[in-house]
Order: sequence, then C-alpha cells, then structure tokens
Amino acid sequence: MQKIKYRAVFKSSGWIFVVWGGIVALKGLYDALIGFPESEFVPLAKWSKYSGFEVVYGLACIVIGLAIFELSKRIPEYIERLEADPR
Repeated sequence: MQKIKYRAVFKSSGWIFVVWGGIVALKGLYDALIGFPESEFVPLAKWSKYSGFEVVYGLACIVIGLAIFELSKRIPEYIERLEADPR
C-alpha cells in the first residue's frame, strides 16, 4: 500500500487563492485611494471602475480560498493506493 497526502493538495490550492486574492485586493485599494491612472488618456471614472473590479475580484478569490479550507476539513489526510506491479 502506498500512502498519498490528499488534504495537502486542497490546502495548497486554498493558500494560492488567498494569497493571490490578497495581492489583487490590495492593488485595487491602492488604485482606488492613492493611485492615479498610468496613462493620461484613461479617464478617472474608468480608472475607479477598474480598481473596483480589482477589489471585488481579490475578495472573491479570498472567499474561494477560505471555502476550499473549509472543504479540506472533510477530506481525509491520506489516501491509500495499491502499488502497481513493476514488470
């Protein structure tokens, strides 16, 4: 029998979502509150709309990551698999 870590796969994907969502949400907040458009031809209204999208996208990624953490509590730590015959 071969033991395979199964819950770790879910937890690592949850961490990826949470970290990525945090980065994007912070960038969106920076753009909304402090940052200015990087080009002069982008109106401030469109810039604010884009930064709002970044904040919502970042928060959605964080929520998905936290949902994956909750789901991973119901999954077994290890699964056992039969080893194949090495012929």
